[in-house]
Amino acid sequence: MAEKTTLTQKLLEVSKAIEYLEKDKTNKMQGYKYLSEAKIKDVIKKQFEAQGIVFNYSTTDVREYEISSTSKGTKQFVTIANGTYQFLDVDSDKVITGTWFGSGTDTGDKGLYKAITGGIKYVLNTNFLIPTGDDPENDDHTNGKPEPKQTKPVDNYTELKKQLMKKYNGDAVKAKAEFDKLMAGQKEIDAKNELEKELANVSL
Repeated sequence: MAEKTTLTQKLLEVSKAIEYLEKDKTNKMQGYKYLSEAKIKDVIKKQFEAQGIVFNYSTTDVREYEISSTSKGTKQFVTIANGTYQFLDVDSDKVITGTWFGSGTDTGDKGLYKAITGGIKYVLNTNFLIPTGDDPENDDHTNGKPEPKQTKPVDNYTELKKQLMKKYNGDAVKAKAEFDKLMAGQKEIDAKNELEKELANVSL
C-alpha cells in the first residue's frame, strides 16, 4: 500500500512547481510594475487543485483612518485589516492555519479590498518563496521599460530565499520556516513604522 502524501509534502510540491513569476501589471499613477493578484491566484490555484489543497481565509479585524488628502484635495483613507488563513488537505482533512495582515490606501471604498488583496498576496508569496524579481524597498523606476540584464537591481528577498534554500540543501519547508521567522520580525517593525506615520496624519 502506497504511503499517503502529507499536507506538508503537498505544499512542498507546490513550492517546487513555482520557480518564478514575472510582474504582469503596471501602476500608471506611480509608474511601477507589480505582480497581479489574478496571476498569483491563477498559478497557485492550478497547483492546489493538482495536489488536492483548498485555501481559504477570513477577516477578523478592520480599522480605517483618514489621512492627508491628495494633491487635489480629495480625502484619503488607510484601511488596516487582519485575519486567518488555512491550507486544507482534502484527502486527510488536515489543516495548517496562519495569520495575515494587510493595509490599503484609497480615496473611495476600495481600501478594505486593497488591504485583503495585499495581505493574501503576501501570504501566498512568502509561504511558497515565490521570487518576482523586485524589491519592495527599491525606488529605482524605469517607467516600465525593460532593464538590461547587467543593470538589473538585486532582489534582496530573492537572494535571501536562494541562500536559505542552499543552507537547507533544497528543503523548501525548512527554508520557508526560517524565512517566515526572519520576515515576521521585519514585518512587525515595518507595520509599526507605517502605522505611526499614518496616525500622525489622522484627522481627529
